[in-house]
Amino acid sequence: MDRIDALRLLIEVADTGSFSGVARQRAMATSTVALAVTQLEEEAGARLMTRSTRRLVFTREGESLLNDARRIVSDWDTAMGELREDGPLSGSIRISTTNDFGRRQLRPLLDAFQARHPGIHVSLVLSDSTVDLIEERIDLALRNGPLRDSGMRARLLIGGKRLVCASPQYWARHGKPTHPDHLADHNCLILARPGAPLAAWPFRDAERQFSVKVSGDRQASDGGVLREWAVDGIGVIIKNRWDIQHELTAGELEVALEDFVVGATDMYAVYPGGSPPRRVAALVDFLAESLGDPHAA
Repeated sequence: MDRIDALRLLIEVADTGSFSGVARQRAMATSTVALAVTQLEEEAGARLMTRSTRRLVFTREGESLLNDARRIVSDWDTAMGELREDGPLSGSIRISTTNDFGRRQLRPLLDAFQARHPGIHVSLVLSDSTVDLIEERIDLALRNGPLRDSGMRARLLIGGKRLVCASPQYWARHGKPTHPDHLADHNCLILARPGAPLAAWPFRDAERQFSVKVSGDRQASDGGVLREWAVDGIGVIIKNRWDIQHELTAGELEVALEDFVVGATDMYAVYPGGSPPRRVAALVDFLAESLGDPHAA
């Protein structure tokens, strides 16, 4: 077995958590998988994992080799893919994005992409917290900008902005604020993140940028729940336009504070450094085309 195949098996062992699981997927003997890992350990001169009857735990050396193996195999697949430009796309794509966007917009787009490319397998990871691409083995993340500096590569998919809104019924009961400071008198629904709820909402007027600390009787770690509460007339939310466009069009939500530009936000496709595999690059192209003009508000 060559080194690339052995590294593939190492990655699959990490992903499945067992030698036998890989053996079943590959229709090979479990001893063949174990032998490939043993040969890697002999060549590395270090134990890569500890094995028991219940679980596998990678050592520090094993984690280091595993990270390198993912990069090496990805680069190899990309290089080989360049030689098979006209071949069908195949393989797995692990993609991460926010809960609301993932359920409402990304899921049907992934369905359409897989209908075009039946050899593609998708694993969708939804979280309103930032997911570590390397640690969580993410091939592609869709993230709202501006982005922090990192070693990741990024491509703009769609431009937009955040909006402050509530249901018409809520505004009728409590009145629309005319200045962000007036949000102190409103029940603001807050996106909860571990240790850092998003309770400081950004604004800008002609003279300055500033933030207003808001509060309310409900928090949720899922932006979709906040949107549903707002539609039900419970409180005020701040949301990306693309997450609430349907509700705005249907008149279920109304925007306030139009004279104050809330922090602009764009959506980017983000992936680890280096050239992405052909299947990932094709998905990014498909999403950019499907989501429309990236400069639209």
